[in-house]
Amino acid sequence: MIAPVKIFILTAFALFFVMQKANADVCTPVAKPTKYVVKRGDHIAEILRIFKLEPVFGNGGTLEQLLKQNNIPNENSIAEKTELTLPFTCEQQTNGWRILDRGEDRLITGDKLEQKKSKGVDQTSLPGSKDRALEILEGDKASDPLAESTGTDVPNEEMSEALRYRMICDGEWTGTECVTRYSSLYALGGAWYSRYDGTDATTGGEGTLLSKMKPEFGFGWHNYWFENFRTNLGISHQYNEIHPEVRERPIVQDKKLLTSLFIDARFETGPFGFTFGISQAERLFYRFLRENIVLFEDGGVIVNAVPIMIYRGAISYMFYQAGKYRFDAEVGFANLQATSTGAYNVKEGSAADISITVQHDRVKTYLFGTLKYEQSQQDTDILIQRAKEIGVKFGYAWKLKDW
Repeated sequence: MIAPVKIFILTAFALFFVMQKANADVCTPVAKPTKYVVKRGDHIAEILRIFKLEPVFGNGGTLEQLLKQNNIPNENSIAEKTELTLPFTCEQQTNGWRILDRGEDRLITGDKLEQKKSKGVDQTSLPGSKDRALEILEGDKASDPLAESTGTDVPNEEMSEALRYRMICDGEWTGTECVTRYSSLYALGGAWYSRYDGTDATTGGEGTLLSKMKPEFGFGWHNYWFENFRTNLGISHQYNEIHPEVRERPIVQDKKLLTSLFIDARFETGPFGFTFGISQAERLFYRFLRENIVLFEDGGVIVNAVPIMIYRGAISYMFYQAGKYRFDAEVGFANLQATSTGAYNVKEGSAADISITVQHDRVKTYLFGTLKYEQSQQDTDILIQRAKEIGVKFGYAWKLKDW
């Protein structure tokens, strides 16, 4: 009787260990391809390690599988924003990561799910079914793919603004590939410095006039009408007071608060943007006169503010972007239309400018700043005048809606 008992006990232990091993090795085959968007600074081997897809190297390793699945000949030739199919074999390998179901495939991020304990049960904090970010991604579908794939329904207040942005843009700003279409109101402020060089043909006078630091304030409306087409309508005011001329000639300036009305249209394709705009802006012109200021032997300077119609075209390029930040460089050329005042005629002129803009998206609002330099020449029938301007402006925008 002893031998059968021993056999029974040994058999029970063997079955117990086999069952434990079977439970530990439970593998549900993946239902859909799981993809990952390559971010700036990512390395393939590190991506595989993050998702615990070991062993990475060696014959039959996950690196070899990944390169084969994605038809990539060289692991070092993978560009930013490339979507890689990860070599998951079991659904259990994707547990603990945020996953967005896109229908035919899924998108996985490097964000781990937060675990909360409620009444002794672990619960995963996920966005709810009415989250606006997912509705945008899924074409305003009523259902939430995350809720469908996990069966979890948690109030959307638990999603941070940073996570909502990553879900919309996959952590990157990619121009038309991301949700960049919105309508917004913005306010801006800035400070500028100008230099005017001129020669008066009627008196032979010449000199350099410098403006004091010019504060600027304004507001506008920014709207996307189509996926790649937006308009910008705004008004700004700039306080421009001229310093005394270099030889201390007295200055008479009729107007110091200058107004600019502008509207422009912009077409975007990938990182490039093409802009055409029309504005009416008050610009300063001056001349040297003796007869109008008789108290000074050397005469004086008369400064006038003249409204000018301006047609401007520009091309921009988004040279860097990461997360919520984007950096754009722009080069513009403008035609300054002719006009006239009671004292003289203003001839047609031209201007060229270069600027760098940085924008930070806060999902519901965004910040932007621009550093700009401009050169222009627009003569009158009595004066040859060139102007140089450099300045910076900052803005804060409130999004009215996302498309």
